[in-house]
Amino acid sequence: MKIIRMFLYLLFFSINLLANETINLLIGEWSPYTSQNNAKGKIAEVIVKESFSLVNIDVSYEYYPWKRAYKNAKEGIGFGTFPWYKSEQREKDFIVTSEYLLESKTVFFHLKSLKFHWENYDDLKKYKIGGTIGYTDVAFLKDLGIGVQLVPREELNFKKLLKRRIDLTTSSVIVGKTFINKLFEEKTRKLFTYHPKPLFGNKMYMLISKKVPNAQKLANKFDKGLRQLKESGRYEEIITGFLSQ
Repeated sequence: MKIIRMFLYLLFFSINLLANETINLLIGEWSPYTSQNNAKGKIAEVIVKESFSLVNIDVSYEYYPWKRAYKNAKEGIGFGTFPWYKSEQREKDFIVTSEYLLESKTVFFHLKSLKFHWENYDDLKKYKIGGTIGYTDVAFLKDLGIGVQLVPREELNFKKLLKRRIDLTTSSVIVGKTFINKLFEEKTRKLFTYHPKPLFGNKMYMLISKKVPNAQKLANKFDKGLRQLKESGRYEEIITGFLSQ
């Protein structure tokens, strides 16, 4: 009997040694990158999960409003948060991974009925612009002295555009098109367009909390896994697969 108990103990111990480490990451709703309810809106989630899996780490996701996700991750309630643009403040609050997670182009969406064109930032000051609380582009515009009407969820800006309560709203090309297709019927979708000149093009990263043990080691592991994913061709396969749905 003692031999059996010893065997079971060794078996249990061996399984634990082989088991992957599990971490929790805090994210919000930003389809098609992250989404709690939309299976077609998880490009970044799949990339992150598969990247960590390549370095023997399992991940679980917890969904919050973005501002809270950032705050909780900063305090070490979660191991990290994604996808975020790099900024001086974020580099103070977190370890920003070296390998970029995704790249996006932020543009101005508007109704086709608005004859909108812009060359410099002063051109934007005469328009009513909608933004989302906690988003990088809001801070960017405010720093330029450009007023922004804020909403808690990005999709609300597209509804405000249709009702002409605002003239413009910022969004990445992929995200903006996703919201328009999700919110409106085909006839209404044709009323929207976007200006090709980007407000900025930027890369998005994983932020690892400085409060968790071995934070830099975890960031290095993620970079390694993400590089492997890109080099294998699987990274492009994931993005192409989601966009073709």
